Amino acid sequence: MVDVPEVSTTSPSELIAAGRRHLAVKDYHAATEALATACEQLAKEHGELADECAEAYLWYGQALLGLSREENGVLGDGMPGTNNADEDDEENEDEEENGDEKENGDEKDSGEEEKADDNGEEKKAEIVEKIEAESTTEDAEPGPSEDNADEQPGTSNGETHDESVVDLENKDEIDNLQLAWEMLDLARNILEKRAEGSAATETKALLADVHLYLGEVALESETYDKAVTDMLTCLEIQKDLYGLDNRRIAETHYQIGLANSLASNFEDAILHFKNAANILETRIKTLESPNVATEDVSVKKYSANDPLYSIDGEIKELKSLLPEIQEKIQDMMDYKAETKKRLAETLCPSNGSSSFSGSNGSGSGAGSSSDKPAASDISHLIKRKRKNSEETASPAKRLNA
Repeated sequence: MVDVPEVSTTSPSELIAAGRRHLAVKDYHAATEALATACEQLAKEHGELADECAEAYLWYGQALLGLSREENGVLGDGMPGTNNADEDDEENEDEEENGDEKENGDEKDSGEEEKADDNGEEKKAEIVEKIEAESTTEDAEPGPSEDNADEQPGTSNGETHDESVVDLENKDEIDNLQLAWEMLDLARNILEKRAEGSAATETKALLADVHLYLGEVALESETYDKAVTDMLTCLEIQKDLYGLDNRRIAETHYQIGLANSLASNFEDAILHFKNAANILETRIKTLESPNVATEDVSVKKYSANDPLYSIDGEIKELKSLLPEIQEKIQDMMDYKAETKKRLAETLCPSNGSSSFSGSNGSGSGAGSSSDKPAASDISHLIKRKRKNSEETASPAKRLNA
């Protein structure tokens, strides 16, 4: 009897729905499995660049982005592997202690090694005699020539070659972040073509989401200028779709501010963080109006899609986000002021050794050569501080709840 392989009876639409449910609860492993199968089925049925694949590519790219963040441990202490730093410190301490013991042991063993040298010389002489005897025997038998030796590698050479091939294959493997970018880029191409022939709001909303996720991928890849460009494109699309107090626009402003802060564009970062805060304040005032339940489109949508939604709950959530955004604004202002202060101290030090105020002519050259490294060091220190503050970027994901 021939075994017939099992065929999945789950349709792509059901797989996409399941994947989005897993995304909602941040189960990225399950989401990627379901959405990958959906993408594969749709690509086989319609073609890889078919319009039917756009949404599946979008959600699959989002799931891969979340999975990459989870594996890199940037989602907080609740993720696996967050205690590795403490374990590494303990291992390093153990290694240092073992190193000290080894040093003491080496001193004790030095005398024993000297005693063993004589015995070692005798053993070496015996080994040399055996090698000479074996070489004499091999000379009497025909063997491969030197020219053919390279063409017919031995077992050890063959194994080394196989290992190198395996290493190259591992290096060529695409990580989840790169794959996320590729899937999102495919979705962008398809949705841009769809938007050319249609002015549907849903298509533009999906295209805005694609650009936002592409910006987040660039943010994770530390290509901050590219992140800003993609997110600004998302912002322009959203402004045509939503009201000025929409939380999606606030989220995008926040993400653009974060990307600019990491790119040392403090002025732009402050501007977009302030825009995000202003939008939330406007949204709170809108929600506090008496007729918001019957007149506001967003409230109607949230109420229809989420039975647990309440206007008071949204107001409370937005008010909790404002202090965190204000803290970001203050951080950027502090970094900006610190940069100006350090640069001023570098150019005009208090001891009078500045390149502009030296009493003798020789001070100018020395001052200018020492200023540049100091400025570079200041920038490096500031970037390290921003890296630590990146972990507090959670408000962006809660703006569009």
